[in-house]
Amino acid sequence: MILTAITIAINLVPIAGVLLMNQNDLLGLVVPPEINTVINEVAATQEQLRESLATATFVDSHYDAESRTVTLTYEVTNPMPFDLAVNSMSADVRCDAHDFPLGHAIINDPVDIRAGETGAIDLSGTWTQDALNHLLTAHNGAQKIDVEFTGISFDVNGISIQTEEILKLPDFPVT
Repeated sequence: MILTAITIAINLVPIAGVLLMNQNDLLGLVVPPEINTVINEVAATQEQLRESLATATFVDSHYDAESRTVTLTYEVTNPMPFDLAVNSMSADVRCDAHDFPLGHAIINDPVDIRAGETGAIDLSGTWTQDALNHLLTAHNGAQKIDVEFTGISFDVNGISIQTEEILKLPDFPVT
């Protein structure tokens, strides 16, 4: 009996001690702190990228009426302490004022942006026929409208990120 009690104590006391020492962070017993660090860094990176895309500066646009294709050039600053390779990006484009679908936008070519520098990203999209009708009726004569990018997905440095957040772009050229 005494040997059984000693065996139980030998096994339970260290476990109880570890649980008491880590009672404020029981997840830390299972998940190594390095994993939490990586998750926090990825979340911070996503937020910085989102802010950088939201503050993109419009540079130029070209509209081909025959193919209904619009190409826009934006300057984006890399806020990260490392180089970014924007391999792909796509999003659905909607009219902000009327929540009307206008089309789909993608980047044509991968873009490398060095740490702390600014690079140009070319977005291409094709207006649907319904989008053209909407622009003619609801925004007749407008040169620019406010749009929303929804269903955004991009691949940066080989990491695919998809978000349901809405990115609003004011003064989006439509001509």
